[in-house]
Amino acid sequence: MLEKMMRLQALINGSEAEKFREFYYGKFFTGDITIVDSGETCTLSFHLGECVSVVKGIPNTGVDIGVSGSKEDWEKFRTHKSLSVATNRGNTNNLTTMGGAIRFRQNFNVVAQLIRVYAGIC
Repeated sequence: MLEKMMRLQALINGSEAEKFREFYYGKFFTGDITIVDSGETCTLSFHLGECVSVVKGIPNTGVDIGVSGSKEDWEKFRTHKSLSVATNRGNTNNLTTMGGAIRFRQNFNVVAQLIRVYAGIC
């Protein structure tokens, strides 16, 4: 998973940078986004929309914002790529949000675009 996250970092800082920072308001985001895929965990740290580090696991400070899911949950997300649908508790095989609910909602566009790009890598 760490290799996928390093590719995600390269995309977010490279070819996806303008779209991520400008259209999805990433330029205002500073913090950590944790992704759990089938039990494997990685955290990406951002400063004003630039991914400055990728580490395996959860930081000592805990989860800032995150998305978690099983292999089946991520497979389902790859078919529609809608975070709103993927985190709706009424649906089956949903992704689960992690961290503070208000902080997650405040940065919804940033998280949604990040995991759409991640889903494209897998």
